[in-house]
Amino acid sequence: MGNAIMENAMALDEIESAPAKAAPMIEVEVKRWHGAADSRVFGWQTMHVKEALRLQDETFRCPECLGRVRLRQASPEKETDAHAEHYSKNTGCSLGGHFSGEKRPHPKPVS
Repeated sequence: MGNAIMENAMALDEIESAPAKAAPMIEVEVKRWHGAADSRVFGWQTMHVKEALRLQDETFRCPECLGRVRLRQASPEKETDAHAEHYSKNTGCSLGGHFSGEKRPHPKPVS
């Protein structure tokens, strides 16, 4: 019985020390005109991926690390919602699947 308790404690330690699974990126930034008619500004605007998929734009960036992202449609077969993925890995972004635990800007940010 002592071994089972020890094994459970070790398994719990492994779970607690494992990095948290990254949340899917459901919002992105796109550069466009926004604001009221008399105070329009051309700049980065945050929007949901579902809305961004309707645009004819090609350049979107991550709202956290500012790296370039691609948009993915929802897939009922794979049971995934619409989301965005980084073109290149950034271990410093909590919105990517490769987060190391320390937030850092993307090495090639989109400006």
